[in-house]
Amino acid sequence: MLLAGCARIDLKEEQAPLESEAQRADALAQPFQYPPLQTSLDELRVQIDPAVLELFYEERDTPPQPIVLTLPDGRSVSAEMRLRGNSSRGWPKKSWRIDLPTGEQYKGRKKLNLLSEWREQTMMLEKLAYDMLEAMNVPVSRATYVRLVINGEYQGVYLDTDRVDKSLLSNQGFQDLDANIYRTGGKNGEMKTSFDSKYQRDWEKETNAELPNDDLVSFLQAINYTPEPNLEEMLEQRVELEHYLRVLVAEALVTMNTVEDAKSYWIHDAVTDRWTYGPWDFNNTDAKYLPEAKPGKQADYNHPLFNFSLFDGFVEAEWLKREEDEPKRWKPIFSNLNTRIFNHPQLRDRLLTLYEKGIAELLDPAVLSARIDAMHALLAPHMRGAPHVVQALFDDSPRYLKQYSANRTGFLRSEIARWRARKPQLVIQAVNAKEGWVELRNLHTSPVSTTGLVLTTDLRTAKKKNVPTKTLAPGETVRFTDKQLGLKLMEDGELGLFDGKSVVGVMDLLFYGKLPPGRYYERSREEPNPWVIH
Repeated sequence: MLLAGCARIDLKEEQAPLESEAQRADALAQPFQYPPLQTSLDELRVQIDPAVLELFYEERDTPPQPIVLTLPDGRSVSAEMRLRGNSSRGWPKKSWRIDLPTGEQYKGRKKLNLLSEWREQTMMLEKLAYDMLEAMNVPVSRATYVRLVINGEYQGVYLDTDRVDKSLLSNQGFQDLDANIYRTGGKNGEMKTSFDSKYQRDWEKETNAELPNDDLVSFLQAINYTPEPNLEEMLEQRVELEHYLRVLVAEALVTMNTVEDAKSYWIHDAVTDRWTYGPWDFNNTDAKYLPEAKPGKQADYNHPLFNFSLFDGFVEAEWLKREEDEPKRWKPIFSNLNTRIFNHPQLRDRLLTLYEKGIAELLDPAVLSARIDAMHALLAPHMRGAPHVVQALFDDSPRYLKQYSANRTGFLRSEIARWRARKPQLVIQAVNAKEGWVELRNLHTSPVSTTGLVLTTDLRTAKKKNVPTKTLAPGETVRFTDKQLGLKLMEDGELGLFDGKSVVGVMDLLFYGKLPPGRYYERSREEPNPWVIH
């Protein structure tokens, strides 16, 4: 177990130098430009015993089996192949993982991930996401189209996606070529210090598994317990923050949905002492052109900004479906890291600026329409007659994606405007965990009632109404003790103010760390009312 039962680790460590404002400005000034599109598709040819191949269609967990792989240069090598993915193992067009033997590589890698993209009939959205990351200079996986032939039968086009492993460290220029690579567990991309074994799985250590995981424990504690006034500085010190924010931009542009179960990666470079996020499963986009769809369909484009956080209404929609199927088993699933970033005024503004740049430069119709047409032209000869292709949907995909881009652009711009105009009303004004009290303050210009509201120390339990009724005049503050609220304020933890109607009905929140005796958290009385420590 990587997280369960881990002891506290002192968060005071030697810190890496901060990125300067000038460096960030220089990076922002660099245009986001799509990389050159490949002009042809390599062909990978697999020879496998037909009876062994049939095992993969009968049993999804069949272990790796021997194959002979013929590479594009004509070399034939002995290798192993297995199914990859989760739900994709049940698809008619399978996704495959191929492991090459020691000493053999294909494009600098010995492990190949061949994604079938069967549930996304344009074959372009996941590739676009990885191309967007490359356009934004984020050093993560790259993706290339290939043809796959098994036992002489053409299987169609696949997306060959870099695995997050030591080959990627070398290919993407990491300073630590033996970095610790961790993978989030099933339903467990929440960036918490623990997980719920009823529906989540623990993290996995992909490299250096024999060594302690103290670095991960310390990292997650920092994300959850760093005092709010120090959050941006901590993230700059410990995370490749600009890269992470740009991943969030790519997720927004392609309408990424199921981050909770993507089993993404975190890489700890011991030389820089910073963490890099390795996103995964960009096929989990709301916009995919499903094989059961009818030609002419409009892509889904209205997933809110700030995906996979307490500000994402789709978190509640998913929880409600699960609650109906399995009452009391699940809690809402979202990222504490994303929630902290989106809740932090300076970090949120920085991200909104990046969203605007991404929309202007990567969804620009003059740029993206030509890219879509070029991708479609590249793929078309290889899709015609291929198994498991719904030809009418693929033929319609340029229209589908261009319409999606226009709709998504308008929606995102309205979301950005809404968030820029957002004004806090009733907020958590002060918290003294040691003395056991919380203050609320009305920042609105009209009176506000606390009737039906919730103050909770578990952001995933947000519907137990416990705030005493009080009407606050504009500017008025009220203090409640933990006894009045029926809470136990821990010395470090989380505190949320909710409307009592929705599990994402958050009005204000605070992640906080332990303070010395006599100190407490309070919002400044001056806008934008940042948190300070008294």
